Amino acid sequence: MSDINNIESIKKKLEDAGKIAVENLVLDKNITTNDDLLNKLSNIMDTGNKEFIEKTGRNMTYSEMREIYG
Repeated sequence: MSDINNIESIKKKLEDAGKIAVENLVLDKNITTNDDLLNKLSNIMDTGNKEFIEKTGRNMTYSEMREIYG
C-alpha cells in the first residue's frame, strides 16, 4: 500500500510542478512561435517523465501521463 501512496505523491508533485511551469510559459514574452511553445510544453512533460522514472524505476503508463498532464 505504501508504494501506491508513494506513486500518488510523486504524481501530485509532478502535476503541481507542471502547472507552475505552464503558468510561467503563459507569462513568457520570449515565446514567439507555436513551435517554441510546443517545444517548451514537451520539455515540461519530458522532465516530469524522467523524474518519474528516477523515482519509480518504470515509465509512466498512458493513463498516468494523462492524469498528470491532461
